[in-house]
Amino acid sequence: MVTVSDFAPIRRCHKSNLDRIDVAVFPLGLVAKDLDKDGVQSLLSLLSRPTLPTSWSPTLLPFDHSWLELSHNRHIFVCTHGSRDPLCGLHGGRLLKELRAVIEARRLGKHVAAWATSHIGGHKFAANAIVYPRGDWYATWCERCKGESGTPVADAETIVDAALRDSVWWDAWRGAINMTKEDQIDTWLRHSGHECQSHKAEDAFETWIPPATGVRGTGIH
Repeated sequence: MVTVSDFAPIRRCHKSNLDRIDVAVFPLGLVAKDLDKDGVQSLLSLLSRPTLPTSWSPTLLPFDHSWLELSHNRHIFVCTHGSRDPLCGLHGGRLLKELRAVIEARRLGKHVAAWATSHIGGHKFAANAIVYPRGDWYATWCERCKGESGTPVADAETIVDAALRDSVWWDAWRGAINMTKEDQIDTWLRHSGHECQSHKAEDAFETWIPPATGVRGTGIH
C-alpha cells in the first residue's frame, strides 16, 4: 500500500513538487531520502526481493537513508483524505487532532507519533488508522455513531493505549497489513468476544513486547 503522508512531505524546493521525495517503509522502518524517479525504482526493486534489508544487514543501499527505532516507538497513520471521501476528511481530521492532543498531554512524544495520510480505504469505517510497526488497522466511530463523531477523545485514548502496550483494540480492529484475508478472518473470529481493557499510562512500558520483524506486509508513506 502506497500513500502520501506528512511523515515524509513532498519537498517544494525543487522545480517540480515531485522531483524528489522521501519515502518511509513500514513496518520495515526504512526511510529512503531525496529519491528521484530512478531512486524510487531502486527502492521498489529492493522491496520486491525475497529477503528485505535491515538496519543490521550488510546490504548496501543505493540511496541515502536512515532507520527508525521501532522497538519502543509507535507511528499512527490516520486517513484524512477529504478530497477522496468527506467522511475521511471530517472524522479522520478529528481523530488525528485528538491523538496528537493525547500524545502531548501524556508526554509521549518520544515514543508515539500521529500522522495524516492519504486514503487507506473503508469510507464507512472512518476514521481509519494504521498503527506501526504491528500494522493493525482500525476503524473507529463513524459506523457506530451513524456519522456523528461523538467519541473521538475516547477512541484516541484507546488507540494510544493499544499502541503503547503492543496490543490490539479488538472492538475496532479491521485487520493487519501483514496478514492474508483468511488469517484476518480467523483471527477476528478467535477474538470477537474480546474487549479491549483500559490501561494506565504509567505502566504502559512495563509490559512491552517487541513485535516480530521480517514480515512481508509493507506500507509506504
